[in-house]
Amino acid sequence: MSGQRWITIGLLLGLALLGFALLSPAVFRSREAARQTQSKDNLKQIGLAVLNYHETEGSLPPGGIIREDDTAMQGWMTMILPYVDDTPYFSWLDLNESWQSPRNTFVFGTALPVFLIPGVNARLTASGFGLTCYQGNPNLLYRNSGVTFSQMKNGTAHTWLAGEVTGNFQPWAYPFNWRPLGTKLCAGPASYGYPEWNGGHLLFADGSVSFFSQETSPEILKRFAAAPPIATAEQIATPDQVFQTGPFQLESIKLESDTESKHNYFGRALKNSEAKLLLIQVFYVEKGASTQKTGGPSPQLLLSVDSSTDIAQALKETSMAEDATSEQLAANVKTLQTLQQKMVPN
Repeated sequence: MSGQRWITIGLLLGLALLGFALLSPAVFRSREAARQTQSKDNLKQIGLAVLNYHETEGSLPPGGIIREDDTAMQGWMTMILPYVDDTPYFSWLDLNESWQSPRNTFVFGTALPVFLIPGVNARLTASGFGLTCYQGNPNLLYRNSGVTFSQMKNGTAHTWLAGEVTGNFQPWAYPFNWRPLGTKLCAGPASYGYPEWNGGHLLFADGSVSFFSQETSPEILKRFAAAPPIATAEQIATPDQVFQTGPFQLESIKLESDTESKHNYFGRALKNSEAKLLLIQVFYVEKGASTQKTGGPSPQLLLSVDSSTDIAQALKETSMAEDATSEQLAANVKTLQTLQQKMVPN
């Protein structure tokens, strides 16, 4: 009797494992299909934002706003932010400051789902900037560009605007988010397409989105790439920079201040895949400031902490020294120093 019971249990377990083996590929395909649909929707949302920008401003957004002294200020994804994201983020930005300015750190350090392919582990750079998995057409989005629909002689439905990229992801705030289409999809980290899907989506200037297999003829991609207008090599030039990306995560840090103070304080800790700390940022938010859109006042960077920062001395030289009691300041120093001990050395 006992032997029969074990045989029955063994058969049931075998059937369960067989069922799992049969279902797993179907579940995987279902998840990938959902991610593919979401990425297509992201591109549609980006396309609608660009169309709305064109209607308001009379042209596409500049690919990158670059000053005469060659300072890179803002990128095209930043400029469409009011049309693509229902948050106060755009109103929090100081567009007179560069994308790397401490005044813009909080917003540009946020990973926005609309700029990411679902399921991609890389969401942030090692320096804490939010990433994008999409890049633009360098003939439409380039240095200080202002391309109009009338310049697209092949028609907006036949002029590609942006697409998913395989790798070499860049911060969405980066003022150089454009890349040549190339002649083959999914052909390495510098190419367009998403290898898990054996192809990728392209957004066209009329707002439509189409999927192209990695087997798409090079001649078709060449025709897309050659669609007018054509920018000059100088206009599409980009810095020789590759960002370190990975499954980095931001965690909140609670900090103390007096209830009667002018500011609230909080921190963010950037961790790598091994949960090791790479960066600590301390922010302050003004109390009682008028709200902007759906949010409150803009968080401002107070202090960036690395493994060599003298936290006690640094905080004494900030507004926190006035906004916190001596006990609260000491508690904040202790909190940050405890985290600092876990940081990867410079």
